[in-house]
Amino acid sequence: MTAERPRRCYQLLAEAIVAEGVDVVFGVMGDGNLHLITDLVERLGVRFVAARHEAGAVAMADGYARASGRPGVCTVTHGPGLTQTGTPLTAARQARSPVVVIAGDTPPAFRLHAQNIDQHTFALASAGAIQQLRGAAHVPEDVALAFRHVRLGLGPIVLNAPVDLQLQPALPDARPTPSTERLAPPQRRLPDPERIAAVAERIARSERPVVLAGRGAVLAGARPALLALAERIGALLATTLLAKGWFDGEPFAVGLAGGFSDDRAREILRQADLVLAFGAGLNQFTVDQGRLFPHAALVQVELDPTRVGWATLVDDAILADARATAEALLAVLPPTPRTGFRSEALRSHLAAPLLPPADVVADDGLDPRLVARTVDAALPPRRNLVVGIGHYSGYPAIAVGVADPRDLVLPWHLGSVGLGLPVGIGVAVARPEQPTLVVEGDGGLLMSLPELETAARERIPLLVVVLDDRAYGAELHILAAEGLPTRLALFDTPDLARVAESLGCRAVRADTAEALRTALHAFDRTHPLVVHVPVTRQVVHHEIFRALRP
Repeated sequence: MTAERPRRCYQLLAEAIVAEGVDVVFGVMGDGNLHLITDLVERLGVRFVAARHEAGAVAMADGYARASGRPGVCTVTHGPGLTQTGTPLTAARQARSPVVVIAGDTPPAFRLHAQNIDQHTFALASAGAIQQLRGAAHVPEDVALAFRHVRLGLGPIVLNAPVDLQLQPALPDARPTPSTERLAPPQRRLPDPERIAAVAERIARSERPVVLAGRGAVLAGARPALLALAERIGALLATTLLAKGWFDGEPFAVGLAGGFSDDRAREILRQADLVLAFGAGLNQFTVDQGRLFPHAALVQVELDPTRVGWATLVDDAILADARATAEALLAVLPPTPRTGFRSEALRSHLAAPLLPPADVVADDGLDPRLVARTVDAALPPRRNLVVGIGHYSGYPAIAVGVADPRDLVLPWHLGSVGLGLPVGIGVAVARPEQPTLVVEGDGGLLMSLPELETAARERIPLLVVVLDDRAYGAELHILAAEGLPTRLALFDTPDLARVAESLGCRAVRADTAEALRTALHAFDRTHPLVVHVPVTRQVVHHEIFRALRP
């Protein structure tokens, strides 16, 4: 009769992870985490999505976190397993995504281990935080502390787990203590009455106010209060890109504010004398490098004091919940609505349809604006949308709509090419009830190509539309604008449909708008579908250059 093996610390680690509500883990297996992964899957029933590269695994966890609002968890081995997470970990840090990376570490006594590196320094330089597993007696607490960090909105963290500690016997009476027991109950942060009074005075002096909503306002459920406030003070309504579509249908909504504003919105918003920004970071995209609101006082309503004035100087700020602040302003403002911006002439002007610019007909591919409109029209309104970053990004970000701003995920914080596909996989895992569309460029897809095999193997219901200009587009157009040779930014793209098929995906090349529509309608969500769309280089997104060359 074989004696039962004592419970090991890696098993206690797995139990503590599951106690945090984790049912999906992304990662790449190595000898620093193979015991943990096996226990999570075989004993505890966790779904393990095996990525082909550690960078992809972290990006998937990031996408999962952004789409679900829950911690995204991935695991990698020691040494190069951790170093290869650097770019997506840094991007997650800039986005403050709640990502927990469980990294194996070499035994401290094994100084000459080939994969021995200073993982603490690396974790601090990328994720910005590390929690060390300190010993068998502390495993439950250390896991809870790592998850507490991300639940507090402090960004990602590396949970460092030396292999020799993982294999030690666990204390017989050790039990997980979830991080939720270490957190205050959720509560709204109410505004300071003095600040409300000061902003109310600014509103009283304003003649052309704008209510600008960002993702923070969406998460606060502030829409009814903001609509009431805007009507009371005669304000226009606008959103950041991460709140796009939130005010659609309102007669005095101008759409996006920022570098991606249309010409009509830009002309009107430049007349504003007061902007009340609720849950909006007021980054340089939103204020169009300072050009969008040249005459306006800026008031920022934000929960996090570190975000106030970080990118754009503001004239006043209220550190409070967006909905609570709007309701507090309504309570002190005079009940009689003011006209402000809201004239009948402007209502009619905003009601007039905006005609898109004429499409460019070219031999080297479709107009990317036409591609974006075609994609928008062909897919069901409720979809997850992930847009990678590159010269092409503005076209789908502007023209492809979402039914709810929370359906839009933009992994743009670090400006890193190649994160769109793996982030999209994480989004699709988090939200399988609706289709996930990823729009990538040829350069970005080729940087993350191995994860097409992951999507195929895991049967991720993912639609990947690749806008292929056979170039690093932004670099190409910058070189051309400066009169420099462009040949080093040009590439002969392989047949991406055949490449995707070889990795297990369904795929098609669409050289015409009709072929694109046919391909999109063929997406049945049983397998990932890759649509390779050659696009012309003759269409230049000038707002990308305004961002790159302020």
